[in-house]
Amino acid sequence: MGGAVSAGEDNDDLIDNLKEAYYIRSDLVERAFRAIDRADYYLDEYRDNAYKDLAWRHGNIHLSAPCIYSEVMEALDLHPGLSFLNLGSGTGYLSTMVGLILESEMCSLSFHQH
Repeated sequence: MGGAVSAGEDNDDLIDNLKEAYYIRSDLVERAFRAIDRADYYLDEYRDNAYKDLAWRHGNIHLSAPCIYSEVMEALDLHPGLSFLNLGSGTGYLSTMVGLILESEMCSLSFHQH
């Protein structure tokens, strides 16, 4: 999934493209996306793909496409004070962005079966 918007050169380009395509509509979601660089969740040798609107999987590491994350975050109508439970949180990219919006103490617990 993904590929709905053109690739960016950096995180800001990616977010600008998501905004232009109306995937990111709220200021809260935009600020969260800009605060967390997607490339930080990639293995070094794959970072060239970080700013493409595509899902990425390498072994047990998985990131959904940025357009999917933005649709989820906009649909949840997130705001400070809410709680958030993300089952199967993977890299923690989505949970980190949501945590920035919720502005509360956050607990992350991850179980991995290999």
